[in-house]
Amino acid sequence: MTRSKRRLVAVGAALVASTAGLIGAGQAGAAGPTQVPPEGTVCTSQLRADAGVVFSGSSTVNSGGGPLWSVRVTGTAAGPQSEVLRTPARTLPPTTVVPPVPGTWFFQGCLRNTGPLTTSVQLQLNPV
Repeated sequence: MTRSKRRLVAVGAALVASTAGLIGAGQAGAAGPTQVPPEGTVCTSQLRADAGVVFSGSSTVNSGGGPLWSVRVTGTAAGPQSEVLRTPARTLPPTTVVPPVPGTWFFQGCLRNTGPLTTSVQLQLNPV
């Protein structure tokens, strides 16, 4: 194999590895750190959880009441979502959200930047 082909193979392998790492991070129920513009929204991937989830996060908002944190839930992966938690705060401490009734549920944690400046955020969504 020539030197240029070895370099091309190495670059391709690095690209595949970095893409797989990004996809894996999304599947873990985490998002961040992410830059969110004013009126922008960022969400975790959906997380299947029977007993509920714990949602937490932080932002770099320096003024006002902070961003708007929410948790949405649906009974099927592609079904319509209902909001089960909404709270404004700069930082969201670990907050447990339980399903409306027993069963299998799909949860998604989101943050909406309600401030006038771009903010950096981190979100974490884990099963109970």
